[in-house]
Amino acid sequence: MVHDSENEPCVAHLTLTGEFELAVDGQTLAVPHSAERVLAYLALADRSVSRTRLAGTLWLDRTEERAAKGLRTALWRLHRVCTDLVAARDDRLQLSPGVAVDATEVADLAGQLIRQPDSEAIARFPLLVEHAELLPDWDDDWVVTDRERFRLLRLEALECVTSTLLDQGRFGEALIVALAAVQSDPLRESARRLLVQVHLAQGNVGTAIAVYHEYRALLQTEYGVEPSRVMVLLLEDYRRGGATSS
Repeated sequence: MVHDSENEPCVAHLTLTGEFELAVDGQTLAVPHSAERVLAYLALADRSVSRTRLAGTLWLDRTEERAAKGLRTALWRLHRVCTDLVAARDDRLQLSPGVAVDATEVADLAGQLIRQPDSEAIARFPLLVEHAELLPDWDDDWVVTDRERFRLLRLEALECVTSTLLDQGRFGEALIVALAAVQSDPLRESARRLLVQVHLAQGNVGTAIAVYHEYRALLQTEYGVEPSRVMVLLLEDYRRGGATSS
């Protein structure tokens, strides 16, 4: 598909979480991997980039001249798909402002949930749960760095949402978010503690204990250490509370 209207801008959406996907005017398009990399780099940079830097990063194994040629070819192919994907100014390139990027949307939501988790942002937590990993099959250095930054930002936001949902008594939703956090980083104790808290809030003591022992075994296997005293106290305090109430 080629967007052939010179007067009407195309509506483009770029998916970077999970499999790369470019949708233009509601239709998913196949583009060469070289063009995918240009779009992904510009989207993650979120600013204008010089042609020389972009070509040198994406075509590391080529001479400067051949790298520049590779970039020109990729841009030509993108232009055939849609004229509104990349904006050029002087020697600099930038993803066009009209291109929506899922990773940017998730990162913006995560930042808001960490800083000020209002009801509108919390209602959008499924977006955070569903968009888990940034281009997992790509091994470029520039992707690896952004992937880890994205993972940690999302993880922090997942924990913030879980705590808020717990405070609001929305235990079923809190469980979904806590499980997503644990899946993102099985060794992260703060995520495991929240999962234990959710199970205890639901009265599922056995499940909470199972989560603790699973985590304890994992820590022993990976690092030969025990969970923190803070995590142990979660269960001890619950037992003491139960004994007192009985």
